[in-house]
Amino acid sequence: MKIDRIVNIYFSPTGATAGVGRMFCARLGEKLCVPVEDVDITLPSGRRVSRRFGAEDLPVLAVPTYAGRVPNKLEPFLREMFRADGSPCCVLVTFGNRAFDSSLAELADIAWAGGARVVAGGAFSVRHAFSDLVGQGRPTEKDRALIISLADRTAQKIQAAVSASEIQVPAELTQENLQIGPYYVPLMENGERAMFLKAKPKVDPERCTGCGTCVRRCPMGAIDQDIVNVPGTCIKCQACIRACPAGARYFDDEAFLSHVRMLEKNFTEPAENKIYI
Repeated sequence: MKIDRIVNIYFSPTGATAGVGRMFCARLGEKLCVPVEDVDITLPSGRRVSRRFGAEDLPVLAVPTYAGRVPNKLEPFLREMFRADGSPCCVLVTFGNRAFDSSLAELADIAWAGGARVVAGGAFSVRHAFSDLVGQGRPTEKDRALIISLADRTAQKIQAAVSASEIQVPAELTQENLQIGPYYVPLMENGERAMFLKAKPKVDPERCTGCGTCVRRCPMGAIDQDIVNVPGTCIKCQACIRACPAGARYFDDEAFLSHVRMLEKNFTEPAENKIYI
């Protein structure tokens, strides 16, 4: 079938998901000989416009896994903004080396609900946003080869079809087979539930230079212009922590830190990726 463009739509506070999406889409565009358009919906400014895709568009949705699901503050926006007129669609999720749980199924459900036909999907382990020790070095060369392989096989499916309706849908990503479970419950080192919903990042005044990078990089627009106060909703994405050039941002909530230590103790062994084609 004829494809005019690939649209890479991604939410990526710390950059890992953007990297996976761009790698997949670049290879897919190369194989299909079509341009790739990047649509970054990480910041509030990128989430102000709805998107509609025609039969000759190929949207690719890429998001990180938060608590085993699509980030809950992003999900309503995706359901509202994503509209497709029978377009073939690919869904990609990243996860911080623990598990992707229901995130891929939920993202596929969003795509189907928006009118797309989900023809391929994948879940890829990346470095956990909370710790460099969890998912360290991911994606590896082997991981990248799998992303490229998924793009190649997706291109072959599309090239072999006359129309989107003829492209075979992976059994696991058909609407009737999608199973979306509850959110993952984070645990502390002692096995008890880690209650850190209200935790917010602090600032070390001796390190902070007042550059405002954290304010500009917050996906929720939650950080006040004074840099110190965080009056908005914090989704613990670590964008401000990772982006701060002075290393001045940090979390001191003990439940959160205990959860990080639990992850570092139990989830450093490389997790498996999954692809559906």
